[in-house]
Parts: sequence; C-alpha cells; structure tokens
Amino acid sequence: MLIILAIAIGLRFYQLGNVPPSPDWDEAALGYNAYSILRTGRDEYGNFLPLSIRSFDDYKPPLYVYLTVPSVALFGLSTWSTRLPSAVMGVLAVLGTYFLVKELFKKDTYALVSAFLLAISPWSIQFSRIAFEANSGITVNIWAVTTFLVGLRKRMWLPVSAALFGLGMYAYHSQRIFLPLLLFLLVFIYRKILFTRENKTSIIAGVITGIFIVAPLIPVMFNQTALLRLRGTSSFTDQTGLLSRNIMKLEQDRRAGDTIGELLDNRRIVFLKTIASGYLSHFSMKWLFLTGDNQRHHAPDMGLLYLWELPFLLYGIYWIIKYKKGPAKAVLIGWFLISPIAASPTTGLPHAIRTMVFLPTFQIFIAVAIVQVISLLKNKRAAYVAIGLYTLFIIYNGIYYLDKYFVQMNPEVSQYWQYGYKDAVEFTEKIKSKYQKVVVSTTLEQSYMFFLFYTKYDPVKYLAAGGTQSGSFEEAHNQFNRYEFRKIDWSREKRDGTILYVGDPKDMPHGNVMNITFLDGNPAIEMADQPNGAP
Repeated sequence: MLIILAIAIGLRFYQLGNVPPSPDWDEAALGYNAYSILRTGRDEYGNFLPLSIRSFDDYKPPLYVYLTVPSVALFGLSTWSTRLPSAVMGVLAVLGTYFLVKELFKKDTYALVSAFLLAISPWSIQFSRIAFEANSGITVNIWAVTTFLVGLRKRMWLPVSAALFGLGMYAYHSQRIFLPLLLFLLVFIYRKILFTRENKTSIIAGVITGIFIVAPLIPVMFNQTALLRLRGTSSFTDQTGLLSRNIMKLEQDRRAGDTIGELLDNRRIVFLKTIASGYLSHFSMKWLFLTGDNQRHHAPDMGLLYLWELPFLLYGIYWIIKYKKGPAKAVLIGWFLISPIAASPTTGLPHAIRTMVFLPTFQIFIAVAIVQVISLLKNKRAAYVAIGLYTLFIIYNGIYYLDKYFVQMNPEVSQYWQYGYKDAVEFTEKIKSKYQKVVVSTTLEQSYMFFLFYTKYDPVKYLAAGGTQSGSFEEAHNQFNRYEFRKIDWSREKRDGTILYVGDPKDMPHGNVMNITFLDGNPAIEMADQPNGAP
C-alpha cells in the first residue's frame, strides 16, 4: 500500500503549480477568498466566515476555501498552495478506497487493486491537481462510507460517519442530493445490523452529530440568492429554450388536432424525458473512454478512464451482479446507479465534475474483474501470450496518458485555462507607475480576480475600499489600486498615453506596449497606450 500511496503522491504533486498551465477563474477565486478569510475573516464581498462563497454569483460551497486557508497561511498565496488541498484530498481518497474495499469485500487483493486504479485514474488525477471543490467531496464520501461500515462492528465510528456525511454537504452542490441518497441506501441495506439495542446510543449520537453539522447550512441551501446556482444550471430554465420549444410544439399539436401529440408533448413528460436523457448520458462509453467533456476536465484526446479498462469494467459489473452475494453488491451497484441523479436535470451533460461521485465505483468494478480474470487464467500457458499482449497495451495506454497530460496538455489547451494573466499582472506591476491608471477589459473573463490573486493585494485594503462591488460576469465597478475593470470601447477611450489598456485582441488594435500569447502561439492578451489619432 505504501508503494501505491507513493504513486498517488507523485502523480498529484509533480509540477502541481505548473500543470495545468494556469489557475482558471474558479481556482483564483478560491485562493484569494481563502487569503482574504485568513487576513480578515471575510470573503471578497465582506461576508464574515461565509457558508456560501458568492464568487462571481456562483455561490460555491465553502469547504474547499476553508481547507485552503491553512495552505495559504503556511505557503503564501500561489497556484501551488491553492491546489495543494485538492492534491492531499486526492491521496486521501486513494487510502480511503483501500479501507472501503476491505470493509466491503474482506479481500486485500480487491482493496489493493482498487486503490492502485484510483491512484492512476485520469479522472481522479485531473481533479486532484486543480482547485475544484468536487474533489474534496469524493474523499469525504469514501471515508464517510468506510467509517459507516466500520461502525457496524465498532459503534464508536457511527457518529464519526455521521459527521463526515454532514461535512460532505459543504463540499459541492451535487453532494447535497447524492449524500442523503447514499446514506439512505446504506441504512436500508444494513438496517437489520444497524438498528439493534446495542447500537441505539451510537445511532442517537450520530443523528445529533449530523444535525448539528448540517443545521447551519440549511438556511444557506434555501436562500434565494444561493439558489441562483441551481437556476443557472437547470435544464428547465427559460435560458435553455426547453420550455419555449415545448410550448411551440404543443401549439402545433393543437392546430393540427393531434390529441396524442398533445399528450406526449405534455410538459411533465418532456421534463421526465430530459431528466432520463441526462441520467443515461453519463453511461456513454464515448464520453467515459474517448472524449470526455469540457477541455478542463480531461487530458487532450483522452476520456475519463483508460481505454484498456473498458472490458474489465463490463466484466466487473457482470460478475458483481451475477456472482456476488450480500450487502457489498447492493452498496456498490446502488452507489453506481444513484451517482448521476443530481446531474440529470442540469445543462451541459454529461459532466465530469457533477458526477465525480461515481468514484471509486468504476475502479472497484475494474479491480474485481482483474482479480477474477487473473484467477481464471492462472497456470494456463495458452493465456500467457494474450496476457502479455494486453499488458503491453496497458503500458502503452498509461504512457500515452502521461505524455498527453504532463507534456502535451499545456500547449494544447492553455486558452481554456485563462493562461496569460500571470504574465500580464507581472508586467503591469512593473510599469503601472508610468500611468494614471490601468484599465483592464472585462472581455478577459473575471480579470479583476486574477489581478487580486497574482498581486496578492491586501484584503484589508480591498475591503476597506468596498471590496467586490458586483458579481456574475459583469464585473462593473470593480477596481482597486490603479486598476479599473470595465469594458473597453477603443474608439471612445482617452488615448493620450496616461492610461494603459489591457484587453484581448477584440478590444483594441495590436498592442503597442506588450503582447502575450497562449502556449500554442495564438494571441491571448494585448496592452496598449496609443495616443489619440492612432488607428
């Protein structure tokens, strides 16, 4: 197990601050808000110890920010320190998977192979190396279930499990649907073992502990402003066009006198079809093994799982369903089936972050299959050639992934990671004294946050001046020091050499002060101070 942990640490910590090539806006916001809470006890908006991080009106759950506070305190504000908690949680997930599988199957071989597969998993590595809240939730989930299973034998662990289930509600939005379902599943499966006279005190203590931890979050979960996140990602809001298309279809049915069509195009049926489609999309082999979704969610030309794992995944599911008896089967299959539920009614599906709760079920299925296949082929000489050839394919697939992630990813996808802000900030910091102010275009998405992050601007000063004045993607009125963040209208700007303009190529002609490119050579950020009369 120590070797597996060493592999997990190496894959998550190597070049952590440099691959991916830049923090995206969410990472920068998590880091700076942790820095602000460390220095002032308040976030960028001035909210004291918030339980919902407003950040661009995205209203993030708070766990990751608070995990980042000690990291920033120890190592300073940087990309590395902001990503550090995620890397640590990724390693703890690997360790937790080992103990989880031991509790489920009572077999060390299953546990070791499952932990190893999670250690090298492209899905886990991707999100263990970036400051995304969902990754911390996966680790909490694994340990919550593990301590629950241990608690069936040692009652003192049941309150610990309840505390972890409660803590998981602070990790990521989808957790707030997934975790109650998972807890209900566990309680139902183990009800005869759990609800005994001997466990009564531990169960009561666990319920009280869980309520105590979750209670402060309840007002936040049902706050109207915090619900903006739900509305923004829902498939059923007007912005998706689903409702308007449904109304048009119903009107066509009525004009045509199509009674059956009116029944089938009923809004409730359309909603159910949309949810079912969203749910099933997460079992797409193409998505899982070949393409992934958003470019920030996977290595180039890779899915979320290794291609070599596909036959083992299918066989593992088959073997568990057909041959495995007992509660472990119900836990694993149930966990697997409820994982996409929270994401099903949202947009942009399938979605790797909202369904990270799948982990580590994929790895457990695959591990079971590997162990079973090896046991079937043991001492069969005819199988050695096939095993050897498939081992070569596994090695090739692994090397291919490592090259794609650690070598090719940065130059191929730097534009998706808001690359260039660090260079822009470092350059403007050197020359800003020459200008009355520096105007940064809001076409550069969430530009104010990157300037706060990279300048490590004192949160005390920032909040004293009013802090962040607006959220969402408008960023109007956000300013600090000599920096002003707004839209740039080049034809109307005061171009007398006293103002430095920072924007993307659409905001202004080719910059005469500095031009920053993405790692593939395409233009990223331009700076200009051209006088009036310049084109």
